[in-house]
Amino acid sequence: MIKDVFNKQKTETAEIGFGNKNYNESVRFLNQNGTVNVRRKVSDKHIGFDLYHWLLGISWPQFFGLVFISYVIVNTMFAVIYYVIGADKFGGLDVGTGSEKFYQLFFFSAQTLTTVGYGHIYPNSVLPSTISSIESMLGLMGFALVTGILYGRFSKPRADLQYSNEAIIAPYKEITGLMFRVANKKQNELIETECQVILAINNLDTQRRDFHFLDLERSKINLLPLTWTVVHPIEDKSPLFGLSEVDLKARDGEFIILIKSITDTYFQTVYSRMSYKSSELVWNAKFVPMKQMSDKDGSISINLNDIHSYTKV
Repeated sequence: MIKDVFNKQKTETAEIGFGNKNYNESVRFLNQNGTVNVRRKVSDKHIGFDLYHWLLGISWPQFFGLVFISYVIVNTMFAVIYYVIGADKFGGLDVGTGSEKFYQLFFFSAQTLTTVGYGHIYPNSVLPSTISSIESMLGLMGFALVTGILYGRFSKPRADLQYSNEAIIAPYKEITGLMFRVANKKQNELIETECQVILAINNLDTQRRDFHFLDLERSKINLLPLTWTVVHPIEDKSPLFGLSEVDLKARDGEFIILIKSITDTYFQTVYSRMSYKSSELVWNAKFVPMKQMSDKDGSISINLNDIHSYTKV
């Protein structure tokens, strides 16, 4: 009976770029951090890789950690080369054990790579002078690349949104509704914010995956200063009408969230993506209202940690 109700829904089947293949295993199209969960392989064994965009997309700790590790590796490599050439090819090198000489050559490499050149240690023959000049050139090029990537990361406009950990099925007017909450984590303002919610679900009759745009109570707001509870009313025309929690999990349902806005810092369009799998959907619950506190200076403050709070009903 529920299957017949679902198949009789006159809802538009969308094509958002993921095709309509029905996979044997449970799949996820969008990760919770917004990245597309598709690996594009250039061959059976290799995945297409773009170093520049990968460096722009990794987290700040990963970026600075990669720069530091690369810096240590390069200096260690040149220190080994200098050590193999011989400590006698360098002037000002203090007499000591092999490890002490290696440490001094390591710091000489760091001074050469950064073009600081304190002058305490210096090459006194052609071969180490040639290698140190090559290292200086590589250092100038390397730091120029790192500076460019660093600027690209800072100047890249993005929407840093906080989503509730779970979406819920909550009472809505005289029916129920699919709900989730979203808020701006930064102190800038997002204007003309639009939201689309797409349901990806297996079709038991055609053995294919269907995509349905879900009608929202409000698909656009002018400002996002506090939080926004996005609501899809589960009416008789909704693709969710008549489906139970077991049905949604059996059909590998996924709710794909697409948000577009304009940041008032850059006045450019920014995007945010997110998805909830059927296992991340809480049934018969409602969100706890967010506390809005008035400060002495007349401003309003909210705690974004409360965006995840809900109670069972």
